[in-house]
Amino acid sequence: MPEEVKVSFSGLGSDEGLIDIHDLARALEGWRTFWQISAAMYHNRELSTKPCPQDICPQIRIRAFEKQSFDVIALVIVPLALMVTYDLAKVLWKWRRDLMKRHIDNKRQFFTREEALLALRLLARDYEIKAENTVEVIKAMDVIDDALLDLTEPIDRSAKKITIVSNHGDSPIYLSSTDRRALSSGYHVDPSLVSRGFEKCSVKFVRINTETGKSLIEFQNPQGLHQMGHEYSQIVDPNVRRPRNVYTRALYEGNPLEVWARMIRSDKSNDFVRWEISASLPPEDTPLFGGSQTAQ
Repeated sequence: MPEEVKVSFSGLGSDEGLIDIHDLARALEGWRTFWQISAAMYHNRELSTKPCPQDICPQIRIRAFEKQSFDVIALVIVPLALMVTYDLAKVLWKWRRDLMKRHIDNKRQFFTREEALLALRLLARDYEIKAENTVEVIKAMDVIDDALLDLTEPIDRSAKKITIVSNHGDSPIYLSSTDRRALSSGYHVDPSLVSRGFEKCSVKFVRINTETGKSLIEFQNPQGLHQMGHEYSQIVDPNVRRPRNVYTRALYEGNPLEVWARMIRSDKSNDFVRWEISASLPPEDTPLFGGSQTAQ
């Protein structure tokens, strides 16, 4: 028997049976991403972004809408290769609910990223899920964060509250404005290491264009999904155009450089675009190459 999950939006326009299509699309994509990664973590017994094996990966289909409130009925169809008993389905629902609650509480309590990692690892241990690879745990934490931000996109725009109910779960999941605000907040950072959205990081340069300031960098101690591997960046320090500057010297010597870095996201989609970096903290939002905290 497939798991039947109802996602309900209530308050504001949703009470009239109407919801913004952008809000709905983001919410359903966030719900799907969270459901799939949480299931993969449980079945793989590993806190990571590793997907479920194809033969046991659940399918998720939308069945219908109901009246009264704007409800979405989803059927999670489990392949025959994965014999899920009712008891196992109940544990999986509890894991998802606890994972969501733990992540939101971490943000609400303004944990540092290190404290949040520890809290998720302790939760995973309770479910006999491995969390040994720090890079994978960081990736998983950021995927969860992005998924829940998408899921709560309609709150205070098209609805006041989101309720998720499963025929395999005893307790519904409720998401409100306070949860949305918590998810939108960042992790606590030492004030001496952050200023105006910039944070101190150590990076290695892969390449630099001294005319435009565009560069490819590699973070030495990655702390998030967009600090893994080679990342696009723009040096906003005018000194990058000068001969034998600190950036080109670090590139040619192959040494890491301590910089101030700020993530730039798209205005339209909120997707990651690039990093802005500078060896010294830039003046108040007046970068050489016209960068800003958001991009089109």
